[in-house]
Amino acid sequence: MPSCGKPFSKVLLGIALAVGASGLVSAAAPDRAAAGRSGQYIAFAADCASCHTAPGGKPYAGGNALKSAYGTIYGPNITPDVETGIGAWSKADFERALRRGVRKDGAYLYPAMPYGSYTKMTAADMDALWSYIHSVPAAKNTVPKNTLPFPLTIRSGMAVWQSLYFKPGPFVPSPAHDPTWNRGAYLVDALGHCGDCHTPRNAAQGLEDEHSMTGAEIEGWYAPDISNDSLSKLASWKTADLAHYLRTGSTPDNVKSFGPMQEVVHDSLRHLTDADLLAMAVYLKDQQSGVQAKTPSQPELPSSRLASGKQVYADNCSSCHQVDGKGVAGSAPALAGNDAVTAAEPYNVIMALLEGFTPQGTWGAMGSFANALSDDQIADVTNYVRTAWNNHGLANATPWTVASWRKNAQVSNTEANALLCPSLPQDVMQPAFGAGADALAQAAKDSGKMNQLVANYLAARPKTSTAQVIEALSTAYCRSLADAHISQARMSAQIADFAQHVAVAIGRKAKPHSA
Repeated sequence: MPSCGKPFSKVLLGIALAVGASGLVSAAAPDRAAAGRSGQYIAFAADCASCHTAPGGKPYAGGNALKSAYGTIYGPNITPDVETGIGAWSKADFERALRRGVRKDGAYLYPAMPYGSYTKMTAADMDALWSYIHSVPAAKNTVPKNTLPFPLTIRSGMAVWQSLYFKPGPFVPSPAHDPTWNRGAYLVDALGHCGDCHTPRNAAQGLEDEHSMTGAEIEGWYAPDISNDSLSKLASWKTADLAHYLRTGSTPDNVKSFGPMQEVVHDSLRHLTDADLLAMAVYLKDQQSGVQAKTPSQPELPSSRLASGKQVYADNCSSCHQVDGKGVAGSAPALAGNDAVTAAEPYNVIMALLEGFTPQGTWGAMGSFANALSDDQIADVTNYVRTAWNNHGLANATPWTVASWRKNAQVSNTEANALLCPSLPQDVMQPAFGAGADALAQAAKDSGKMNQLVANYLAARPKTSTAQVIEALSTAYCRSLADAHISQARMSAQIADFAQHVAVAIGRKAKPHSA
């Protein structure tokens, strides 16, 4: 899909994640047969990397930007570096930060740090996590300063916030439920801190407990209702299917996780044991908030607006997501029946169009449409996909909403051309380079030629994984654009688009052809 806007470094990071080559925490999961309770396992379960490891940065060295309604907060360096990390902290300092939201210097932490959930951690898990974090390589990295307005810069004000919204105390198992349910409750409510994303917050950023798990805006995206109420899609899922979704971020009907949830799956959930994921599913399936999720009213839209959305979809989206919205299994996610698409608010679709996606595993990338589509067009196509194919979403996206989220996405087409393509072994790249720049350019525009390109690469390297095929061909295409007189934003988007089409071609099981 032709588009532009997402920094190419993020596109390359996504490709690297697909093959485990990024600078993030190692993709190697702990031994599930041993049901690991190591400190690394606790770090996975608590999803520490998502906030404390920046894209392309060293593990836990901080610097990852967490966007909020009030500004940007940067995850701190929690490696044992004495100057820029927590190397001078004691175990008591570490535990006070996680259980009480107070740093070594006595300053209060912002609720972006989910200490309201971590306060429930067991002593054994706290000890294991401290030992693990203290054992990772020290990394000297001074993170950027938070960009919060006055008076939020005065941390002492968080004492008042804590008195209103923070309830310290350990996790207490329910005697009315079995060990599996209680294990799930601990993973969801303590380590996994699911409610911090899926529960709406008030103007003071306090969790609205009466609407627990009914959906909320998070970093510009919308975490859907997972309360298991009748209006939640979760209510129709089987427990085993939910556990599978937690591990893979996808369902048998080709629904794929969006936005921050995709990161949670990659950095956290996929590393957990089957027993733990099943326990989480058992617990979630038993949760009902007792209060219906907040649902905006359905606006009346002119038929011309929905017709416009249908045309935008046909011109820009249907080649990957298909005319019927069902996508291509394992390559391009379905939009039909996708609860991330039909959530109460339209933010997920809007942000997907504005920011795009990096590739992950067999799933291809999607470039940003921020500079290819207007606010009106993005609103129109958002409303179309939320209501087409028997989707029961609301047509409540407006150009004003898109304009607001466009600022949040922080995309621009004025970036300098600073392209940096991955460095891969010669034997991996040779079949990709052999096609030549012209063939790569043609494949970017013609699905038949893309099928041939993929098939020929697989014929040359038949044992190559899907993720490696995407990386190799996308890297070759990246290098073929090195002299192009276009912005970095446009270039990165073209490569993301190319990677998506490679994934779709693989999903269609392209057959080898002669050159």
